Amino acid sequence: MQGRFLTIKKSSWLALSLILNILFFIVFSSLSFILLHQYNYWFFLFCFFIGLHLIFKSLMFRFDSCCYFGILLFLIGLFYFYCSYFDIFQFYSVFILISFSFASYITSFFYYQPFQFFLALSLFFVSIGLILYIINYISLLFFLAFLILGVLILLMKFLTLK
Repeated sequence: MQGRFLTIKKSSWLALSLILNILFFIVFSSLSFILLHQYNYWFFLFCFFIGLHLIFKSLMFRFDSCCYFGILLFLIGLFYFYCSYFDIFQFYSVFILISFSFASYITSFFYYQPFQFFLALSLFFVSIGLILYIINYISLLFFLAFLILGVLILLMKFLTLK
């Protein structure tokens, strides 16, 4: 029985996941409006819960695109609340790059895609350069050198993959 998990169809599990994530989104969005008076949390709550749903879908059906996009959306939402809690929004762009890097790494690990691994490494090194630039440890020219080096390494690896 390939299409069942615990004797229940996988599509039924997926529908249940979608309904639960929509309900959680509505509840937490309402709470953020009413109690916290935060009117922009709804988007990041949407990213968080849709990311959870897509991760569940990738686990059930082994879709690499759902894995990548789910982890990406989940981390974008999670890092926004992390930056909001610690009031470090100047580093949010670094967290976005780390989200892309981590999503690429997890996708390469579970689905054996070597290009995703090199994309993850490239994005990770660019995020290191960006954080060093944000804290004024390196100049703009060194940051651009980090960026160009990361893109060149990724391009070189892309052209040599079979």
